[in-house]
Amino acid sequence: MHPANAIALFRTNRLDRADARQLQRRKLAGELVRVRHGVYVDRSAWDALDGRSRHLVRMRAALPLLRGGAVWSLDSAAAILGAPRLDPWPERVHANVPALEHDLRRTGLTMHVGSSLVSGHRFHGVEYTALAQTTIELARRGPLAAAVVGLDHALRNGVRHEDLENLALTAGPWGAVRLEHALEICDVRHESVGESYFAARAAELGCPDMEPQHEFIGVDGAVDRVDFWLPRQGIVIEFDGRQKYEDREMLRGRSGADAVWGEKRREDRVRARAEVNGFVRVYWEHLVVPERLRTLFRQHGVPCR
Repeated sequence: MHPANAIALFRTNRLDRADARQLQRRKLAGELVRVRHGVYVDRSAWDALDGRSRHLVRMRAALPLLRGGAVWSLDSAAAILGAPRLDPWPERVHANVPALEHDLRRTGLTMHVGSSLVSGHRFHGVEYTALAQTTIELARRGPLAAAVVGLDHALRNGVRHEDLENLALTAGPWGAVRLEHALEICDVRHESVGESYFAARAAELGCPDMEPQHEFIGVDGAVDRVDFWLPRQGIVIEFDGRQKYEDREMLRGRSGADAVWGEKRREDRVRARAEVNGFVRVYWEHLVVPERLRTLFRQHGVPCR
């Protein structure tokens, strides 16, 4: 069971004012956290949750306020689907309600007008939008980097680029230009959130087209694959995160030290190739502050604005 489903909710009851006052006293004492008006959770359990899980708890807390026919959407559908996110998860939860004449806002909840392409599954009895629609709708509303991260996640999880393009055509004018750019940048070959984030930042800086996951084949047939390759400049760009040295799945039974040593030897082989003129390592801090990435590019001869 997901931690967000296991955590107990304590709701106030208008027919039991004594119980409501008791919950309020426990909140003042620091034992409980209020997740929305009249709904509390144990503080220790809440503190153990990550941002996505907290959003899922807020969705559970808002269930009694949902109108009939509601479908979880936007950030809330993304939380169910486990979509990656660059910014912190919001406190406000979202649902689509086709029967509404206009959007309704409640404390911590927005119900939007609009039909939904549903996933066929439910979260606590309420359907949620499919990954493709969720991704397109969020891409229209957020910055370019977040849009590319979301679109790449959808592609890696089986959504076709053609399906995303078709949904974009019917999504409306709001955010259409940003969405068009994001669809040009996204690529199923981006293997991680960091690579997607980097591809968006590189496009914003006007870098030339880069080939993701380029393979260099040695004389012995061994293959060294790099994150990005600029063939005209002969420059390799690698996004380097701690995950590749700490994540058990990525380590595949190796120790962190073995992973670092293997990475060094791979870089040495790539640098030794005649067609390689430069090797650039990009870290998360370069992506958070684009000026750092611009400076790094100029130091290594990567064309950019």
